[in-house]
Amino acid sequence: MRITQKDIAKNLGISLITVSRAFNDSGYVSAELKKRIMDYAKRQSYVPHRGSQILVRNKTRRIAVFTSTFPSFVWDDIEKGVLSAAAYIRPLNYEVHFFRIPDFDTECYLKTLKREIRNGLDAAAFLCMRMYRMKEIVVLAEKSGIPYVFYNVDDPETNRLCYIGTDYPAGGRLAANFIGKSLGLMETGRVLVIGINEDVDHMTDGPDINAKRIRGFLEVLGSQYPFVESRVEYINMKVKTGVGVQIKRLLKDNEGRVDAVYFVPAFTGSFLDGLEAYDYRRTITLLHDVKDQALRCLENGLLTAIVFQDPVLQGYTAVRTLENILESKIRERQRDIEIAHTLIFRENINYLKNHYLLSEPEDEAPSKSRAAPPIQSTGTGSG
Repeated sequence: MRITQKDIAKNLGISLITVSRAFNDSGYVSAELKKRIMDYAKRQSYVPHRGSQILVRNKTRRIAVFTSTFPSFVWDDIEKGVLSAAAYIRPLNYEVHFFRIPDFDTECYLKTLKREIRNGLDAAAFLCMRMYRMKEIVVLAEKSGIPYVFYNVDDPETNRLCYIGTDYPAGGRLAANFIGKSLGLMETGRVLVIGINEDVDHMTDGPDINAKRIRGFLEVLGSQYPFVESRVEYINMKVKTGVGVQIKRLLKDNEGRVDAVYFVPAFTGSFLDGLEAYDYRRTITLLHDVKDQALRCLENGLLTAIVFQDPVLQGYTAVRTLENILESKIRERQRDIEIAHTLIFRENINYLKNHYLLSEPEDEAPSKSRAAPPIQSTGTGSG
């Protein structure tokens, strides 16, 4: 049978009003007693009644999700997931704000976060990206006392409560297995891996997701497919030559000389332009992340496969995780939520089309509540 607050009070030998105050933050309960109540409730799998909590709380909770601007097609998908989750929890008196912070603009990031904190921010989701001074951002969040999670890009050394996203080396391993098995009937195989050099002055310390993907790829290729010869070429961010020019030059120089190309960084459009400019239709071509041009190239056979990490689900899960944290009042580190990689081919492209169709946020929330504020999304971090 479902345990109630009355049962908790009886079993712990305390008053019902004390239990109610602990769950609703509606009166004084000592930290020690509150922990005792919460620990017992957790062991008993107690789930508070949402409607009753909202009535007692009589407060709108504010969640902020912060993202970057490049690549825009990834953050567009993240936003779809965020807005879908926001529409779901809006009738429960939640307000969700989505901020796209200009690349490398830590001052804008800090200014936006400070303003959200002044406006009563209850929880936040961050990307731990090297283009921002994340240590300062995390310190600001922790000084304010708000719970926060990381999504899409992680730093487990911080006090974040959990990470929602993919295991980046696993994406590289999946790509290696696909290419290795595809070349398995050949006595030898040649793979060109295109990465990016992020060792530039305006990057801070932090996780290099492209390096993680390449490491996972090379580990599997070297151990399981020794007949496949791989060569890694890096796009150099320090030279004046544009990224697109460097990618096209690499593809031109390797035209007809490799059996597979694994493209790692987020410059998807430039890579696909290069494939369209040169003859790679008899070559296995693989990249990460989805944009409209990639889907067209899948359908016409120019692109072989996409390693998909479901950004829509990442955005949706980040918001719902923060909601669960706020409702449960548990501020301890939780189990990370891994979004598994999927390989998308021309044959299963409808998986993506159906996925995006279902992920579109509804114009109206599932049920109406006058007390529920609107969902907000900003493109500049200015709110």
